[in-house]
Order: sequence, then structure tokens, then C-alpha cells
Amino acid sequence: MANKWINTVSALGRRWLAGLRRGVPAGAQPPGFGLPADLSTFHCRARIGRQGSGDIWRSVLVVDICGTIQALDDGHEVDVRIDLSDVTDGVKDPPPILNRPQHGPLDPSSHFFHQCDMGRLGHRTTVLEDWTAVVQIPPAWFVLPRRGQRQLKYTVAILSRQTGARLACATCLSPYENTEAGYLDIEEDIQRARTLAVGLAFSVGAANGRLLDPEIQVIGTWVKGNFTADSASAEANLEIDRALQKTTAFFRRGGVLNVPQICREIAGIAPLVGRLDVLDLCLRVVAAKGQVTAAEWKLLKDLSDGLEIDRNRLRAMVAKVLPVEMHQTRDAEMILGVTTEMSQEETRRQLNREYAKWSARVISSDPAIRRQADQMIRLIADARLQFVGAKPAE
Repeated sequence: MANKWINTVSALGRRWLAGLRRGVPAGAQPPGFGLPADLSTFHCRARIGRQGSGDIWRSVLVVDICGTIQALDDGHEVDVRIDLSDVTDGVKDPPPILNRPQHGPLDPSSHFFHQCDMGRLGHRTTVLEDWTAVVQIPPAWFVLPRRGQRQLKYTVAILSRQTGARLACATCLSPYENTEAGYLDIEEDIQRARTLAVGLAFSVGAANGRLLDPEIQVIGTWVKGNFTADSASAEANLEIDRALQKTTAFFRRGGVLNVPQICREIAGIAPLVGRLDVLDLCLRVVAAKGQVTAAEWKLLKDLSDGLEIDRNRLRAMVAKVLPVEMHQTRDAEMILGVTTEMSQEETRRQLNREYAKWSARVISSDPAIRRQADQMIRLIADARLQFVGAKPAE
């Protein structure tokens, strides 16, 4: 079979075959290379191959064609276009496969296809007598809707470069194992994390045994900004209000949730930016109280650890959301980044960094920033005497 393939392939096919051999080792070709019975029509198939780059091999989707292409004339220049769709759950309105952006978020309207130069056909009627590889598509080019075993539909068209008309077209199905999260999986994870975040925020608000109206207002504003759109119906907004009322009643009756478990689940499904958004919500709920107690500092640290957000990030967020005048107790770690595990020299260097940062802000044009900077300079001086035993250098 291999000899027949090489001996009868057209000149155009030989060029494609050479490219395939460079990219896909013979051992990667699957069994069952039988030809369609009718070569008077156009056929396509797809399979998994390997593409070499130095000493590294990567999986690619290889598209093969065979059969007849009817052109407008001899020597006609053509392109090949591959459209992919995910028909795992049925062919009616399948979710699109999206282009993977090099930078920035996914664009839901950017549906994946690949079109490239296929060269010049030798004759008006070209018959490819054996399977010929025309395209290799790396999975890094596209994003599927779901992870796991998928069924992909390939639509392969040969297009006239002069007119754009389809000269030949065929479709085929092929399984594909998607090991990464699909964009629908990610969206569902985001919505699940946001739902859990609401429970976490209410738990923070009720942590001292009282759920105050300002805390509920902060949560409600966040919910409406994350769960509704400007085009949302009145009924949808009413459902959100009802859910908030039921949740408020649950916590005011003394209801509790498993906060560590919620944090673990959010950490398992949400990217860092999503977890930071959750922590920011909790900080704003604490800020709505107007004062931060020692117990709330411990809770915020536990939340940060449970959400797998390092303490330096937490401290930077605290500095923006919870100004020093709100602190009922002075937590040296949260305010200045000083911990009991630090050596005296490490503490001295950390306090010097804080002093350099805040001393530059005492001349700010913003009175609030100047006031906070003055407070921080005094706290740094106190911490230096406590932990290092010296005053800051002027």
C-alpha cells in the first residue's frame, strides 16, 4: 500500500506528502488507511499526528484529502479552508470553537477556521488517488467549549483564489481528547466561584454575630454588578433581590457556612484574578463596619490563606481598602509586613522599605493620603523601637 501511494500520487500530492513526512513520523499514522470506494468525488479525514520542532514533538490535527477537485481551468490557484465545530452534544446549534488569542481575553465572536495556500492545480480535473495531507493544525490555535472526549466536525473546502468559489467540499468527524478546560467550563467555574463568594461575604459580615445593613448593601451592589447585565429583565433583577433577602434572613437567624471549605473550592476553580476579586469583596464588607477588630484580622488572614493568596498581596489590598484609622488593633504584619518569624535584620530592612514608601507621600496633594502617611510614619517609628530598638534615619 505504501509503494502504491508513493508511485501514484500526483506532483501536487508529492509536495504535500513531503511536508507531512517532515512533520509526522510514519509511526504516528493510525491504522486503517483504506481509500474511499468512489474517487470521483472529494473526501476528507482527520487524525492526530505529531509535529517536530527541534527535539520536541507536539500533537497536531492532520487533515487529509483524496478524490476529485474540479477547477475552472488548468493551473488554477487554490486555497484550502478548514472549519471546525464541536458536535459532541449534537449537530444542531453546536457551540463554536474559538480562536485562541495571543493576548487578552477570548472573543466569543471569533470562531476558528484555518485557510492557507494549497498551490496550483495541474489540471482542470485533478484526482488525488491516495490520502494526501494538506493541513496540520496545532491545538494551541483554538479553544474548545468543553474538556474531555469531544467529537469534532471538519468541513474542508478547496477554494478558488481568483473567485473565492468552492471547487470541492467534504466533511468528516473525528474524536479528540481535550485535556484543558473549555471556555464553557471556565465560565461555569467563574459563575460558581462568584456564587460561593456571596456566601463567603455574608459569612464575613456575620462573623461578629451581627449582620449590618451597610454590609448587606456592599454585597448587594457586588452581586448586581456580577450577576446581572444592563439588559437584564425586571424579573431577573427581582430574582436577585429575592435571593439576597433569603440569604440575609438565613444569616440573621444564626445560619453558618463552612468557610474553609468554601475557600478551598474557590481556590480550586478560580484563577488568581477571580480570587483577588473575592478577597476584595470580603475586605469591603469588613470596611463597611467602620472598624477592624483583632478577630477580623485573623479572619482575613485565614481567608487569604484559604484562597491561596499570599500575605503581601493581602497587605497591599488592606492598605487600599482598610485605612489605618479603621484599625482597632495595630496588626504589625498587616500594616507593616513585619512578622515574628523575621530576624532583627530582616525586620529592620522591611521597616526601612515602609518608611521610604510612606515618607514620599507626606507631601501628597491629597489630604487623605497625607493623613495616612503621617499615621504610618508614626507607626513605623513605634515598630522600630519595639522590634529593632532604634529610630528611623532622617
